[in-house]
Amino acid sequence: MPADRIGVPTERIDLLRAALDHLQQGRFAATEANCNALLARGPDCEAELLLGLALGAQGQTPQAMRLFDRVARARPGHAHPCRDLAELLAGLGRTDEAVSHYQTWLARAPDDAAAHHAIGLLLAELGRIPEALLHFQRVVAIDPDPAMGWSNLGMMLKIERQFDASIAAHDQAVARAPEDPQVRVNRAVALLHAGRLTEAWCDYEWRLRQPGHASLPMTKLLPDIHGCNLAGRTVLVTHEEGFGDTLQFLRYVPMLAARGARVVLAVPNELARIAATLDGVSEILPPSPLPLAGEVGERSSPGEGSAPGTDFDFRCPVFSLPRAFGTTLQTIPAPIPYLRADPILVEAWSHRLPAGPRIGLVWAGQARPWLSGFTTLDRRRSAGLAHFAPLGAVPGVRFISLQKGPPALEARTAPPGMTLHDPMSDAADFADTAAIISNLDLVVSVDTAVVHLAGALGKPVFLLDRYDNCWRWFSGRQDSPWYPLLRIFCQDSIGDWVPPMHRVAEALRNAFPIRAEASTSERERARWRK
Repeated sequence: MPADRIGVPTERIDLLRAALDHLQQGRFAATEANCNALLARGPDCEAELLLGLALGAQGQTPQAMRLFDRVARARPGHAHPCRDLAELLAGLGRTDEAVSHYQTWLARAPDDAAAHHAIGLLLAELGRIPEALLHFQRVVAIDPDPAMGWSNLGMMLKIERQFDASIAAHDQAVARAPEDPQVRVNRAVALLHAGRLTEAWCDYEWRLRQPGHASLPMTKLLPDIHGCNLAGRTVLVTHEEGFGDTLQFLRYVPMLAARGARVVLAVPNELARIAATLDGVSEILPPSPLPLAGEVGERSSPGEGSAPGTDFDFRCPVFSLPRAFGTTLQTIPAPIPYLRADPILVEAWSHRLPAGPRIGLVWAGQARPWLSGFTTLDRRRSAGLAHFAPLGAVPGVRFISLQKGPPALEARTAPPGMTLHDPMSDAADFADTAAIISNLDLVVSVDTAVVHLAGALGKPVFLLDRYDNCWRWFSGRQDSPWYPLLRIFCQDSIGDWVPPMHRVAEALRNAFPIRAEASTSERERARWRK
């Protein structure tokens, strides 16, 4: 090889790597410069591909497509590069543009199952469920072998409330991948949503095998309590996912204690004080990332509570408690209230809130970025304070913010006509929030932990629920077997908060006429059950 050509291959690779890095970081002009430098030396398929992606990302679609067609002819065994552009745009959050380029890919390869699967996922993320459903139906028609195609089809059917068809699709997925934890959990959620709880609980235990979940020796997992003598035995109940999940299932703790168990709770600090009000709790442990005694290699997820050196007979993540008790739709325990606010805190907070009928508001959830896909879900369940504007027209009531986290800043610019008092900067944990709620007449919230806290305290709750709602609220119900004083106001379509918000405003007018008293008497509480 001539001496002046020795460094060329290495230099080409370096330029390609630099171009790819610029592309992934959104530095498209720099990508162009690198690719043009390569193409000045002669034809280069990889450089043309990267250049086309950079041009397409900048909206220069005709120029990009000319390059893509040339690359496609040079790589007949590969998918058309418009797929690569769609994936790039999707990764940059430019989802609408990505859909357009996926559609271009499909126009060139109408029977490509991978193309239908990719666009189906993106459409689902955008909330365009009927369109996504059609693509997943095409996926399983073209290539029925992969389990995930059936599983994603099942999830779309569930959102569209076609539960029998959804569960049938999930059955197909499980038949193809019986050891896949995600496939099992997806089917469990569909069964739960359909109210088929007994069938769902065993599948739902597969979540414990998912990557990133704290490992749990199955010999230590609390079995069916109906065949287990718990007298004198220690059961460690651990926080698992969101705060609301733990608050909802803490209702089972007194039931464990009633069977003679010594119940130890391992929960995050935010829940420790309110959890201590449960009947039957022997000890509350601080959270720790260290392994429990005898559980080598356990890794706690963010917020998950545990403690080293704890001696226990059984461990039970809170989501496993319904399974242990064999809970059915007819036997959901609702011992309301099962949590209690500290009377001293209640009294202290009472002097810091305005007089009159008080309505607590929560407009956003916790994003939980450490959970894959949860950011999209949180975006759907969260409304934003501006959508609560119709409530500001309800006369004679006082609105109290119960919002925590970054969305709490929205309280500074309440919608026109709404006077919003915000005490939450001084609320240290859920015990403080419980004390504030105890001074309110009603809580109006999107699907967050505050719904479960207020429900567990026996406070009336109006739940603003997203169209593709969580399984625990079931389907088509306006009430909840979990919380007798909860009313559900569900979206009529994905992302549209206007109709349910107006229904809430009307319900508030009926519940709080101008002559309403400052607090809710026991006799008046019956109105929340309507």
